[in-house]
Amino acid sequence: MSDHQKIITDLKSKKYAPVYFLCGNEPYFIDMVSNYIENNVLDDGEKGFNQMVLYGKETSMSQILENAKRFPMMADHQVIIVKEAQHLTKE
Repeated sequence: MSDHQKIITDLKSKKYAPVYFLCGNEPYFIDMVSNYIENNVLDDGEKGFNQMVLYGKETSMSQILENAKRFPMMADHQVIIVKEAQHLTKE
């Protein structure tokens, strides 16, 4: 079983890792996993307070860490997706 299939299988059985670093030459698999997380880990009522999509060009590591340190509101989990993280700059 390939890595992306194992991650999707774990996500479907609600076995969540604290952090996923998705990288590689094939963006299709990265998008597949990140889209599954974005659409399925939290329900629609929980997403408003507990899900953020940030972009590497528009954010900083301190902003990402600040959001990651928050506790989830009325949910078991918080989801922070950083897209295009290769564009983050060193602070």
